[in-house]
Amino acid sequence: MSSINQDLSHDTRARDGIYDLGSRAETWRHFWHPVATLDELREAKPGGRGPLQSTLLGEKVGIAEIDGKIVAFEDRCPHRGVALTLGWAEDEGLRCRYHGWCFDNTGKATEIPSLPPGATLPARARLKQYDCEVRYDLIWVRLDSSLDTQIPDFPGWDDESMHCIMGEPYLWACSSGRRMENFMDVTHFPFAHQGTLGAPPNTVFPVYPVDQADRRLTWKTETFLAANPGSDTYGPPTHPDSVMIPPARYVIEMPFSITLMFTWTETFATQIFMHATPIDGITCRSYWFTCHTVDDSADEVHLQLQDMVLGEDLPVVVTHEPARIGEPNEEISVLPDKPMILWRRWIRELDIAARRGPEELQAALDQVAIESEEAGVGLTVAAGRPVG
Repeated sequence: MSSINQDLSHDTRARDGIYDLGSRAETWRHFWHPVATLDELREAKPGGRGPLQSTLLGEKVGIAEIDGKIVAFEDRCPHRGVALTLGWAEDEGLRCRYHGWCFDNTGKATEIPSLPPGATLPARARLKQYDCEVRYDLIWVRLDSSLDTQIPDFPGWDDESMHCIMGEPYLWACSSGRRMENFMDVTHFPFAHQGTLGAPPNTVFPVYPVDQADRRLTWKTETFLAANPGSDTYGPPTHPDSVMIPPARYVIEMPFSITLMFTWTETFATQIFMHATPIDGITCRSYWFTCHTVDDSADEVHLQLQDMVLGEDLPVVVTHEPARIGEPNEEISVLPDKPMILWRRWIRELDIAARRGPEELQAALDQVAIESEEAGVGLTVAAGRPVG
């Protein structure tokens, strides 16, 4: 098991009922989430067509390639409720291991072996299917199609000047929200990443303008001094023990996708893309890529750097109490937490709107708030004081 994956085999929190997905599970059903890599499906069963079981928002989802089409379905046979992913994909369709019922790629039952040839099959003998698409070599699923949502954009994937490497997906005992905040937060660098990304005593960070538009939050950070992680992968040391991290652009596509873009020189740029898929209210699986301008550097160098950073985050992030995002009165935020504050605010607004229906959710998702060049505009709090 990779050092960036957490062993949850003995995790009893979900079984013991100490969390509740609540209304937010219904909210995130409207959005696309990756549930497996294409390679994971190919390797799941002999023949390379699956089926493969995944969990999304507490629901067991089956993935299989049936007659050339990759489909997602509730992992439950309508006959006696057993997991269809115990079965296999064959030329005729998806075959249930229990009684041999067979289903085509529309979910319709095409064969019930216990019935005589030519018998009329029950009209209700069909699978509950979900929207499913393959993009970026990931299998994306949307549980509820009543809202017009798109698979998040990954700019590096289609950029011919960039070389993208898929990292190993990792499972952590934290909510998708906690993982997202960890990714967008830079003020933990001098402490959680001391010696890699952090360089004490450089602990004070500016407050940056954040734009809300096109269903995204975007902001740019300034150059800052970080510790040199023992290599010149991202530039030569500025000082003997440090390297200057260039300005970066953060793009969050609501709710759980984030892209981080660095421009190091005129000819060298990097990107990191991550989506934190909510397995349930307290567990997420992150799918990620690291990209860089095409050069002759080995993929392993870039993967090792990210693994090192993730290995430093893991033991900290999984200790969050509560595992979900805290309510305003449960935690204290300060001005440098601004991106997380605005993201939390939007998340709550989406959740409230979703309870009122798809139209309200659509309107909340399409909000626009463009800040001026003056940092801090639009956030009416005083520096150093608690904010929600």
